[in-house]
Amino acid sequence: MRYSLGVVLESVYQVMDIIRQKCLLLMGGEGYRSLMGRGSEHPGAGRHDLGLGLLLVTFVAMNCISLVAVQRAVGVMSDIASVATTSWFLVALPIPFLLFSRFSFGYIVGVSFYGVIAGFVWITHFTSLNYDHQQARLAAVASLLAFLLPVLLQRQPLRFALTLSSRSMDRLLVGVLWGVIVVLVLDASHGVAFVGIDEAVGLRDRFPRPAILNYLTGSLVGGALPFSFAYFTGRQRYALAALSLALIPLFYPILLSKTVLLAAVWLPFLYWMFVGADPRRAAVLTWLLPMAAGLAIYAILGPGNAIAEHVFGWINTRLYAVPSIAMNYYSEFFASHKLTGFCQINIVRVALGCPYFELGPVLAAQYGVGNLNASLFATEGIASVGAVWSPVSAFVCGVIVSLGNSVSARHASPLIAASSGVVVQSLLNVPLSISLLSGGYLVLMLLWSVAPDSNEGLVVPKAAGSGRSERPSRPLRPGFNR
Repeated sequence: MRYSLGVVLESVYQVMDIIRQKCLLLMGGEGYRSLMGRGSEHPGAGRHDLGLGLLLVTFVAMNCISLVAVQRAVGVMSDIASVATTSWFLVALPIPFLLFSRFSFGYIVGVSFYGVIAGFVWITHFTSLNYDHQQARLAAVASLLAFLLPVLLQRQPLRFALTLSSRSMDRLLVGVLWGVIVVLVLDASHGVAFVGIDEAVGLRDRFPRPAILNYLTGSLVGGALPFSFAYFTGRQRYALAALSLALIPLFYPILLSKTVLLAAVWLPFLYWMFVGADPRRAAVLTWLLPMAAGLAIYAILGPGNAIAEHVFGWINTRLYAVPSIAMNYYSEFFASHKLTGFCQINIVRVALGCPYFELGPVLAAQYGVGNLNASLFATEGIASVGAVWSPVSAFVCGVIVSLGNSVSARHASPLIAASSGVVVQSLLNVPLSISLLSGGYLVLMLLWSVAPDSNEGLVVPKAAGSGRSERPSRPLRPGFNR
């Protein structure tokens, strides 16, 4: 059975690889030459790229259009033309940072947060919440720029003394998969709920589990399983890659989270996007394409259509708009309430005390819009130190996040993108401290550190015009030494 599944997956890959190579040939060879984007060492990165610049501008414009659609879906109408003029200068400031930076894990995070901050700047022009909107806009953009400095520029490779061979890494990850099954059983023993996405929100706190089990579950789902999928795909171990991917949505009845449910689609999408394009462009396209698809489906099928409502709600509202909307609520709440001073971090809470138990439920009770957890810009920034000092906090957070650049620099861009797919979602929606400990980021960095170099043993096509390309005995992959 295992052999048969491997044959099927191998055949599926070969068909997809043929399609991908035909598409790359239609791109005039440019995509093919940039196929093997190698982490932070991509040769074309750092130079002016008109195509990338146009993609970034399109991304910001599409983000604002998506927010307008979300606003109108809930009955908020506005003068779009005047706001677009006044907001454009601010939201365009980060573009040079992204345009002239090389690819890294931080580049993916930077593009993701660029969309969040651009969305927040847009929202501040329409919100009825009471805070200093101009100050909030300036502080948010300044915070993003401060965050991007270390996240984009700190790429010093860091190699651990222990680097496993491919065979040892295979064995380690197979052991992790067995461990995941054990944890899944332990989690299920504390309760499960087989409900739809809409019903899941009110049930997430119904099945309490020990704190250590929560940390372990989050680390496996957010870090270990996505890495295992990306690693085994690069190794052409397709049965193990499929198993790694399939285990993630099995945690949905336990965690009741959209992220784990959709990971089975999101992670392969990330992997294939980065195989087939320049990694910096892929980092933008992986956000731009789903956003455009959600808008197109909503426009074609129209409001009231069940499919359109679900797709638009999952993609354009939850995935893109909510992180920006959360910053809006945090800005008003902490304009008139006591700052946390980082007491949302458990060790700080124990040492110094805290006026709040958990920020998400506190803001949910205040505004009645659900559990409002938010990213580092809202929690470690606005909530902890206030808008004025938030750029300082953002810079420190950027330094911490940039450690991922150092330990992933040896790896190919598809592995970096797919293995961090869940972690990036965590960074956008919860505090950095939670992403590190229970979102899987620490575990992911550890796996990046000890994994064999995925940029070795690659066969790179010759430049266009040479007439021939060196081709491996198996389909071209950003894989690993065998």
